Amino acid sequence: MRLAPSCLLSLAVLATAITASNVHCKCTPNDSCWPLASEWASLNTTLSGCLIKKVPLGSVCYPSQPNYDPVACEDVIKNWTTSSFHSSDPSSIADPVSSNSSCTPIYPNGTSLSGDPDAGSRGCTLGNLSPYVINASEASHVQAALKFAKAHNLRLNIKNTGHNPDKRIWTHAMKQFQFHESYTPLSCPQTVGHMAATLGAGIQDGELFELLAQHNAIGVGGTNTDVGVIGWATGGGHGFATMEYGMGADNIIEAVLVTPDGEVLTVNQCQNEDLYWAIRGGGGGTFGVILSVTVKAYPMPSVTMVGLDLTARNGTTPRGWWKLIAEIHKELAVLQDSGIGGYWTISGPPFHFGHAMFQYNTTSADSADQEMLPLKKLLDHRNGTVSSNITKFHTASWYNLTKMFPRVEHTGTSRSARTSRLIPRRAVEDTRGFAYILEKIGPQPDDPKNAVSNPSMSGTMTPGKKMVDNSLNPAWRDAVVHLITSQSWNDSLPDSVAAETYDRMTNEKGYLLRQIAPDSGAYYNEADRHEPNWQWSFWGPHYARLPLGF
Repeated sequence: MRLAPSCLLSLAVLATAITASNVHCKCTPNDSCWPLASEWASLNTTLSGCLIKKVPLGSVCYPSQPNYDPVACEDVIKNWTTSSFHSSDPSSIADPVSSNSSCTPIYPNGTSLSGDPDAGSRGCTLGNLSPYVINASEASHVQAALKFAKAHNLRLNIKNTGHNPDKRIWTHAMKQFQFHESYTPLSCPQTVGHMAATLGAGIQDGELFELLAQHNAIGVGGTNTDVGVIGWATGGGHGFATMEYGMGADNIIEAVLVTPDGEVLTVNQCQNEDLYWAIRGGGGGTFGVILSVTVKAYPMPSVTMVGLDLTARNGTTPRGWWKLIAEIHKELAVLQDSGIGGYWTISGPPFHFGHAMFQYNTTSADSADQEMLPLKKLLDHRNGTVSSNITKFHTASWYNLTKMFPRVEHTGTSRSARTSRLIPRRAVEDTRGFAYILEKIGPQPDDPKNAVSNPSMSGTMTPGKKMVDNSLNPAWRDAVVHLITSQSWNDSLPDSVAAETYDRMTNEKGYLLRQIAPDSGAYYNEADRHEPNWQWSFWGPHYARLPLGF
């Protein structure tokens, strides 16, 4: 099956409107070096009319804007909080931090959806959004865009869905798909064939799952069906099936990309090996514009899902709660050895732990019972600390499970600060030390008094353990859990309080996580944007080998 796109790739020519040109390494619309209208028109001719001058989606809500439209504004407000609304637009970004909340939709009283009472009086500007977008249907359009940007010293960023808000070259409409019973990468010997699928850069997780299911096959993807496969995989890529089949980066067989100097290359284990190594974990938009990837596919598995819900009983102290959570992680590490892993969240008060675990190629809902016995014994022993509930579900087709995944993500109305760490087994086995850290960085018994949310936590326990020769941070291979703690707030919060929250997240909570595993790292796609020593945190010893990109 091949989905024909009308516009396969768009390159967002990004220019942040800051006036002091002498402090910039790239031209902005306020600089004298910015291209003339005639030069943009010439580029549009070269691109066969694929150049779009963008206005923010929220501008229809501002009476001061020429395109003000109250009816259209109602539709924008209705859809603003869904991730798919932003992913289907060439330049819009769901994350208010990355867009600088410069044109968030407003209600008639001038208050924005993100809670800023002064948004209406301040007005709508592009902020950090791209003023121009190039929709390209072929590699030559990408080459022309790169040449134009280089000639005029313009910044180019990549965007597919915008789930990672720091990437803004739009590849969302690139929806080609081809299934291969056995695929041999270009220039490789026939002996290395593997079931596979070739994907255009705009394919999203939900589309991948659905298209492969038509061939009774599975491929790895993320936990939200709206996420773009390529950005997810090239940054590392964890998901419900990655513990069984490997990380997203591990599953890339081949890619076709346009390099910064305009050359179209096929990269795989037999040619352009350095680039092939780099894009599998080093970030897809760093070394070129990826047009397509070929990824491994596998026969459709059966799966057993085990749900675990814990709620602290009245009278349970924070210390008692976190002690048990640390002890549970020691048992979960053993379950990983048996091929059982999943995702958890912790919130409170009252303290609650919810964990969904998966075991593949099983025969019944009871398939994991034997492996679960030590954990159940621990919960029975600590019955006075928590109430617990375990549920089981089995399906002969993993695709049936994907229909339970979230179709879209709630987004666009709040800012957040987060820190994360890949926690190795040795840290989890020190239950006393791990409990201490969890108590300091997790939800607190009393909510904050300053309109910042109580910390919430999430844990990814689906790392691909098998060593693969790619640029993915090796810390993933020894990680029991990719742990995130975060806090959120809306735009009514004073900037000074937001700055303090960011600082505490990085230098207090993040510091504690780094101390428990100093030589580990953090996940590039879900990290603190202020991560210290980011080169080591994101890539560890592999950073020195990564080539220069854009």
